[in-house]
Amino acid sequence: MDHKLSAAIGFAMRAGKCAAGDFASERALSSKKVRLIVLDDEAGENTRQRWDGQCAHFKVPLVVVKGAANAAGKPGKRVLAVLDDGFARMILDAIASE
Repeated sequence: MDHKLSAAIGFAMRAGKCAAGDFASERALSSKKVRLIVLDDEAGENTRQRWDGQCAHFKVPLVVVKGAANAAGKPGKRVLAVLDDGFARMILDAIASE
């Protein structure tokens, strides 16, 4: 993972603009606060399909990032919900520049 991408995910988490984990992310998504869903590349196929469907329903972009959970300081979590437009844009820009 690119340092810029890792830093962007870490900044979002430390700023409190990121929900980590399946339950917290799903709750944020249903309350329409989510701007971007980041799945760790170690997420299982069922998890990816479920989140792909939910993101399509709520019209929220979804990206799969290698080592996203570790970058957020939440090893073991497979789903991160970014709650801020600025941080979502920063993460997407970092992915585009890789």
